[in-house]
This record gives sequence, C-alpha cells and structure tokens, in this order.
Amino acid sequence: MRLPAFEYHQPTTIAEAVELMVTLGPNAKLMAGGTDLLPSLKSGKRSCDHVVALGGIAELAMISFVNAKGLKIGAHVPLSDVADFPATRANYGILADSIDVLATPQVRNKATVAGNICNASPCADTATPLMVFGATANIVGPDGGRDESLEAFITGPNRTSLKKGELLKSISLPPPSANLRTSFLKFSPRSKVDIAAVNLSLGVEFEGEVLKTVNLFLGTVAPTPMRAVETEKVLLGSKLTSEVIAEAVAAARGECRPITDFRATAGYKRHMVGVLVERALKHVAVTT
Repeated sequence: MRLPAFEYHQPTTIAEAVELMVTLGPNAKLMAGGTDLLPSLKSGKRSCDHVVALGGIAELAMISFVNAKGLKIGAHVPLSDVADFPATRANYGILADSIDVLATPQVRNKATVAGNICNASPCADTATPLMVFGATANIVGPDGGRDESLEAFITGPNRTSLKKGELLKSISLPPPSANLRTSFLKFSPRSKVDIAAVNLSLGVEFEGEVLKTVNLFLGTVAPTPMRAVETEKVLLGSKLTSEVIAEAVAAARGECRPITDFRATAGYKRHMVGVLVERALKHVAVTT
C-alpha cells in the first residue's frame, strides 16, 4: 500500500508546534521518529490530512542528567541515544535494557521514547521501566505546561491524557535511589526484538533482608501497562524466601488481565507472567 497524501509541517519552536496543532485540529498528527505513525497511515489504521513533525525543534532533541534533578529525555531524542547516554546506563539501567531489545538498530535510531509512550501500546517496552523509576510526562499546550505521572498519562490502548493542542515535550525521571535493585524481562515467542507477549519491570529496596519498597509493573497483560498492586503487597515487608516468591507468582498471575492475540493465548501470557516474576525476584535477591 502507498502512503496517503498529507500536508507536512515542520515547526522550529514548541510554541509553533502547539499553534499548528490547535489550528489544524483533529486532522493533524504529531510525528517524532515516525516508526509508528507512518506504517499505520500506510496500512490505513490511521488517517490524517496534516503531519506536524518535531524534528526541527532543537529543544526536543536534548537529553540531560543532573544529580539533584535526574534524567530528562526530550521528545525527539532517538531510543539509541537514550540507551547510549552514560547516565542512563549508570543510573537507569533497565531503561537501557528495554531499549536494547526493542525492535532493530534501524528502528532504534529513528524511534523515540516519547513516541513509544505516546503510541500508548500496552506492550510498549519502555513504559514499565520508566514507571518503576517514577517518570513524569512534561506536557505543553495552549494553556501552558503541566506535569503528569506516566501511569496517569497512558489512559488506554493508543490513548493518552493529551488535550487539544498539547504535546509531550519531555519525560523526566527523578534521581534514582542508590539502593534500588532492578530487573527488566521480556518474553516474545519469535525473537527478542519482536513485540513483547509479556514484559516486566521490577524495582526493590531492601532493609537488611526485608523488602522495604517494591515497584512492579507488567506490560501486555492489561489495557495499559499495569502496576501489580496485589503482588507488591505480598512482597512488601517480607524476605525473599522460596515461599514468598511462590506466593508472589500466584498473585501476579491472578491480578494480570491478558487477552489472547496473535502473540500468545491469554493462558500462556498468564503463565509467563509468573515465570518472569520468579526470575526477576531471584535476580534482585542474588544482587543483595
């Protein structure tokens, strides 16, 4: 199929991009790397009369890290640049891990973290690690700027909280705890670069041998990347014994809500949730 005709706009400032989105209305789509938008336009899954490309806005191509503030990722920073940024590897390792197994090098050199999040797919590989670190969506629009937790930003499959004229300017991650232990795991039945059938991100802190904080997020097993609240309750305040791990596995399988699709059946996804939870818990236990 051919790419349908549309009018292409390339603003050079955020204010100009916002003005274009307000003026053009729902017939306009924002584009960062274009690896999601262009194939969906070509296949007919989406349609628009205008594409507003963000590549000409220098501010959106910036990535920075400050010890007191954390990491900030501009909306047009390619995935590969985020993964290769030294502060990402040093302080937010599972975010880099998730990017390393996301699609192919060609896609990672074009696609962006912001695009992966704004696409709002339940299987977005970068969503769960970002949520473990408490990431914030930095939004700008005709009424000014606002910040929103990433959990609240993704409201459903392919839906976000962005209002008319708004765009995701950047994603901010707070400074990580020095004691945080993390794990990212992904299962795909075909290859590691394929879209995940299940993914998982875990962040924990220990007080001695007891878990004092637990952040566990599951991808591809609910309409949005989901926090495994009941599983966290099982783990919080406990030692990672084989009995506690088994209870957490059962809790995670019980609270996830997968559907059957071309990647795997709901039952198999539920089974793999338990497998990945067990592996992640054993991983952070070994590193204590």
